[in-house]
Amino acid sequence: MFNVIRFELGNLFQRIKNVLNPIYVYRLLKLKHNNTISLNLGSGGNGRQDWINIDARPTHHGLYIAYDIRRKLPIRSSTVERIYAEHVIEHLDFRYDIPKLFAECYRVMKPGSIFRIVVPDVEKFVNAYVSKEQSRWDALGLADESDDLAFVSPMHVLNHVFHQEGEHLFGYDFDTLRIALENANLKTVVKQAYNQSLDKELCMDQQNHEPYSLYVDAKK
Repeated sequence: MFNVIRFELGNLFQRIKNVLNPIYVYRLLKLKHNNTISLNLGSGGNGRQDWINIDARPTHHGLYIAYDIRRKLPIRSSTVERIYAEHVIEHLDFRYDIPKLFAECYRVMKPGSIFRIVVPDVEKFVNAYVSKEQSRWDALGLADESDDLAFVSPMHVLNHVFHQEGEHLFGYDFDTLRIALENANLKTVVKQAYNQSLDKELCMDQQNHEPYSLYVDAKK
């Protein structure tokens, strides 16, 4: 809970700083005149060169602006050529934040552009739990991490996937994510694999997330 409160206070403080920061204001104005945007939402420390990398935390590498993506995106409609969101939307509230974000993504996307989402694949974890087979857990790449994360049981792992000390707010399988995207009028939703996409420019997945991730492309 402390991490959540700290995050929210950090967002509020950053919004105040942005208003007073001339570099932020300049970049925002420049962004609103850009017609060929590749957008990286929740970029973390994996900012891409020549992309618009947005994250709530201001200290990440390659950041264009520090911005809370739960708010209206500061981008004109139909100017984005592609969107990438790797391990970020599970940190947003499914009922309130996700419909608004997906609607905003649809608004800013050009016709034919791709929105690629990567999230923890909860179905894989549930299948491993039900099977009671250690090999399934090992396939998720947890064997090397279990000592650091101090997992005491398979149920502990499931709780970590769903909650991650309050940072994760929702768990996804393909059908749930597909429905959320279709509700935002993104009607062509395709389950993909690691570094497999309808847009080759979106084949930039982090390899360490591969064993336990769900990869989805949504086309406008």
